Amino acid sequence: MAAAVLTASAAPAAPARVQLGNRVLGAAVLGSAVVHLAVLALIPHAPLWTALLLAMTAWCLKCAWCVLRGGNALELLGMCAAMGAAHIAMVVGMPWFTGHHDGHAGHPASHAVPMLLIALMEFALMFASALVVRRRHAGAANAANLPVPAALSRP
Repeated sequence: MAAAVLTASAAPAAPARVQLGNRVLGAAVLGSAVVHLAVLALIPHAPLWTALLLAMTAWCLKCAWCVLRGGNALELLGMCAAMGAAHIAMVVGMPWFTGHHDGHAGHPASHAVPMLLIALMEFALMFASALVVRRRHAGAANAANLPVPAALSRP
């Protein structure tokens, strides 16, 4: 009896199945990284901004990899919120972003639309991340037979 219990507990756990929401969200974030690289290739940037854009893209890829493997999307949610806010700040010309695009205080009108579209994409990914996080936490509470907090319960 003890050997059976010991054998059962020593058996490796089956890998968790990656949810469809994680797959779709991870694929969308990979698409976002491609968009960032396209912007880098199509719109000239100063070396500092190029390095920053590459770092943001690397962060996108790290979060996408984590989410695609079934990880928590909470870090992705924060990253998308920060990136969306940064793009909005660059468009409206907040004081700390006046050096964007080779030192011009204002952006050419042609840059505003792509940057706003990227901000919209970031905020859409943030919202999708929140949905994945909500679903994961609600599912975990149901699996453990715990009451689901009101903020996570479905109406």
